[in-house]
Amino acid sequence: MKDNRAVTKKIDVYDPAMCCSTGVCGPDVDDSLTDFANDVKWMKSQGIEVNRFNLGQEPEAFKSNPVVIARLQNAGSDILPIIFINGERVSEGAYPDRNQLKDWFSLNGDTNNENRTPGVDSHELLIRLEMAVANGDGIELQSRFREGEENGISKEELVQAMQKGIDKRQQVTQSILETANELLGVQPGGCTPGGGCC
Repeated sequence: MKDNRAVTKKIDVYDPAMCCSTGVCGPDVDDSLTDFANDVKWMKSQGIEVNRFNLGQEPEAFKSNPVVIARLQNAGSDILPIIFINGERVSEGAYPDRNQLKDWFSLNGDTNNENRTPGVDSHELLIRLEMAVANGDGIELQSRFREGEENGISKEELVQAMQKGIDKRQQVTQSILETANELLGVQPGGCTPGGGCC
């Protein structure tokens, strides 16, 4: 039987507005953008189709994706980048590292399939569990966790997926907090003007 993971490997990245297609330009380059640019080259070498869309240069790509538009309307551009694997939203608010990309594309060599139910895409299930945690959706979290247990996914893998979701949620929360502090004129470690602590 053919492995479905080998059929389609595609990543779509909806980047924030940047000066160029990779963001690796100018005097002050973000290390995460440099790392991700290298990871894009690596993914292409693995036969993965990579599509990147820059908000500043390709707004039509954003408008044509209802999930991206909805997230931008709800959370603003701080939610970028939004990343899809084979059409499924897997990440937002930060660029993944190489290990996370390997995990998403199951490039580590999965040796834990003996107990799994045939026909169940455990990789997709773990991504959905991760997103449930990142989005704070308790009902979806419980449902995906039980589904994972029923289909023989190890506790360790379920815990890893949930931890990734927690990390993403914390990154987004931190980004929102920093933006709120900027709007309020609060310095890191300072207090809100008129907040009574000064």
